[in-house]
Amino acid sequence: MNQVKKKDALKWSNLFFLVPFIVAIHYSIYWYAVVLMALFIVSLDFHFFSEAREVYYLDVIFSSLLMLSNFVLLFMGHWTLPFSVTAIALALVALGFYFQRSRRDYYFNHSLWHIFSAAVCLFCFITYLSFIS
Repeated sequence: MNQVKKKDALKWSNLFFLVPFIVAIHYSIYWYAVVLMALFIVSLDFHFFSEAREVYYLDVIFSSLLMLSNFVLLFMGHWTLPFSVTAIALALVALGFYFQRSRRDYYFNHSLWHIFSAAVCLFCFITYLSFIS
């Protein structure tokens, strides 16, 4: 895959965050949907348009807020198995891609970071839903 296609994949990989967003809206968990949408907009702006330093800091702030929100969901879901373990395993895989991005093939690894991070969000949310239902 050439660099242009890999850069495009990075831009579009943000769309995976819409899956947990839609699920959060469907189940009326609006605080989580707001966090997801804020991250989606900031990350989309960063990767699609500017890659400006100011937007980068916003991206870090909102991704950190999302990670905290995921822990809140895990705690509120009482770490229900097997979903919480799946979320943690996916988080470890995502972090592997995150730390690889600076070493080689940034666009590919960062795209996989987005995809696996969105999956983490979904499984943290499923952990919460499985406990309350």
